[in-house]
Amino acid sequence: MKIKYVGWVVAGGLAVVLGAMGFQGTTSKIGVVDMTRVFNDSEFAKTQVESLKALGQARQDMLQFVDSYRTFTPEQATRFHDLSTKAGVLTAAEKAELDNIKKAVQTADGRLKDLQQKTNLTTAEQTEMADLSRRVQTTGDMAQKWSRDANDEVSSYQQKLQKDTLDKVRDAVKQIGQQDGYTIIFVTDVAPYGANNVTEAALKVMNKK
Repeated sequence: MKIKYVGWVVAGGLAVVLGAMGFQGTTSKIGVVDMTRVFNDSEFAKTQVESLKALGQARQDMLQFVDSYRTFTPEQATRFHDLSTKAGVLTAAEKAELDNIKKAVQTADGRLKDLQQKTNLTTAEQTEMADLSRRVQTTGDMAQKWSRDANDEVSSYQQKLQKDTLDKVRDAVKQIGQQDGYTIIFVTDVAPYGANNVTEAALKVMNKK
């Protein structure tokens, strides 16, 4: 089970013209901007990428553990999921709890493998193996849902971060346009060359934010 992590999509092509800047002079002042570069090279975007990667990695690690060890009790599974996907840093107590759950599940997994290799099981051992096998089946069904949920969560979070970043890029370009008296600023997809390239200026505004 893997997170369908599609990476960070650049902003290029998402905007054609940033629009009139309200310049009231008698002549037009036109600029161009490389939105993709401002989007990808800004410190804000880099922070967003790291945030997305952290969220995706946490869910990937959770799914990989479940894929290897499935002898969870329902209570252990619920708590394991909640701790593994908790936003922010776990407290020392929470980390210890998560580690203890993992160790208990690994121990149960080892016990199941031992029972499966054993012949002439006692009645108690047969009951124990049946219980552990049911855990594996239940956890497997739950893990499929976790995988779908994780992919949906990563995709939604990625879209949100992209929108937040693109909004900030547009705001930065508008700020440059207003303070420097531009009538209109085109993205370089539409106008590959322009004497007034505001890319560097927009990037500086982004990084100040």
